[in-house]
Amino acid sequence: MYLKYALSALLVAFLASCGGGNDQPAQPTSEDPREPSRIIFAFQKQSDPRQIRENAERAAAFLTERIGIETEVLVPASYGASVQALVSNRAHVAYLSSIPFLLARDEAPVEMVLAELREDRTEYDSIFVVRKDSPYQTLEDLRDARVMWTSPTSTSGYVMAYSRLVDEGLLEARQDTGEFFSTVNFAGGYDRALMAVNNNQADVCAVSYYTMEGDRADVYSTQEMRDNLRVLARTSGVPTHLVCMRSDLPQGVKDRIREALLAMSEEHPELLADVYGAAEFAIVDEAEHVEGAYRALTNTGLALRGLVN
Repeated sequence: MYLKYALSALLVAFLASCGGGNDQPAQPTSEDPREPSRIIFAFQKQSDPRQIRENAERAAAFLTERIGIETEVLVPASYGASVQALVSNRAHVAYLSSIPFLLARDEAPVEMVLAELREDRTEYDSIFVVRKDSPYQTLEDLRDARVMWTSPTSTSGYVMAYSRLVDEGLLEARQDTGEFFSTVNFAGGYDRALMAVNNNQADVCAVSYYTMEGDRADVYSTQEMRDNLRVLARTSGVPTHLVCMRSDLPQGVKDRIREALLAMSEEHPELLADVYGAAEFAIVDEAEHVEGAYRALTNTGLALRGLVN
C-alpha cells in the first residue's frame, strides 16, 4: 500500500548534493524567481491551538535550517480556516486530515506529499466515546442521545462516524444527524469533545482513537478523564493525517520541503510526536490514501463544499 522511504540513504545523498554536512542547512538549488522568501506551514488544530503552536514552532526551526528558507507557523482557529489558508495562498504547506485536504484540493492547486505512519499503518480508528457509567452499550442505544461531533470537516470526528451510522442502518445518506440524536453540537477539537462528554454536557462524542489510547493520549485528555470514559464503538479505515503543499511552488522547493520533513521524521521524531502524536512519515499513493474518506463522503451524501460555510 505504501513504500517507506529509505531515509538515511536519501538524506545523505541530499545533503551531499547541497554541499554541506549534517549540521548545515539546505541551500537553494536555483535562482527561480518564484521561490518564496519564507514558507508558511499551517498546522490543523486538534487540541488547544496554543499548545500546538509551541510544539510546531520547534518543528519549524528545524525545517528552516534544512530547507534553507525561513519557515513560519500558522495555527488557524478552525479546521475550515486551515483549508482557506492553503486555498488563499496564505499557507504554502499544511498538515491536514484527509477531508480538509480534499476540500483544499477541490479549490486550489494542492498535492499530497507525505502521510503519517501510526504503528506502521497509514490508517487508524474513529471511536465513539461515552462515559463509563452511561447506559449506552451499542450504537443503536444512542438514539435520542446528545452527540458532540468534533467538526464538520473532521474525518474521524464526524464524516467517518456519520458513515458508520449509515452502515448500521441508523441514518440514511444526507439525513440530518439531528433526526437520530436529540441534540447535535460541534466542539471544534478532540479535547473539547472529550471534555463535553466527561462533564456530562454531551452523552457521546466521536474522536480519533489516539486521543484515548497510546502514549500520546495526554495531549488530548487527562488520565482522570480517560478513567471516566469508555469506547463504545470503533470504525476502522480512517486515513492518517497528511502533509500537502501548493503544487505551484517551484519543484526544487517542494523537493527540499519533502526531504526536510523526512529528515525530521528520522532524526527528531519527538518534534512530530509533540504536534500530532505521530513520529513517522511515508510516501504513499494519494488516491489510495484518501479512498476511505471518499467512500465515507459518498456513503453519507455529504458534499465537500457544504462542509465549510
